Amino acid sequence: MAVNCPRCGATMPQGSVTCPSCGATLGAKASPSNVVAAISYVGFAVTGVIFLLLEPYRNDEQVRFHARQSIAFTVAWIAFSIIMGVFVGVMPGFISRIFMIIEDVGHIAFALMWVYLIYQAYTGNRFRVPVLGDWADAIPL
Repeated sequence: MAVNCPRCGATMPQGSVTCPSCGATLGAKASPSNVVAAISYVGFAVTGVIFLLLEPYRNDEQVRFHARQSIAFTVAWIAFSIIMGVFVGVMPGFISRIFMIIEDVGHIAFALMWVYLIYQAYTGNRFRVPVLGDWADAIPL
């Protein structure tokens, strides 16, 4: 059974918490599963691994998805930091400064994406980061 958005009237998929057209959030409260899924991003890969290993959460598909994606996101952010750090350290003066700016912009982008992922997990949406979602599916836990 499809649900209509209370704000714009658009048809929303079953189980959706936010409207795909206008972004309105339904009045549903966050389930404990969504809260744990959001917390899996807060501690980066550490909480992702913890929730993949803890018994009540390892069987919850919502928590497993976000915990895996949290691990992949953390690995990508660390890899970006290492690679950019090497470029900043190796390149001469002016080019090094350009890479420092790129690194700063990249860290801001990662931080904004991190907050967005926490929000998406809390509202119950399974937002897949395009490349990282595939990496997360490959995590064997």
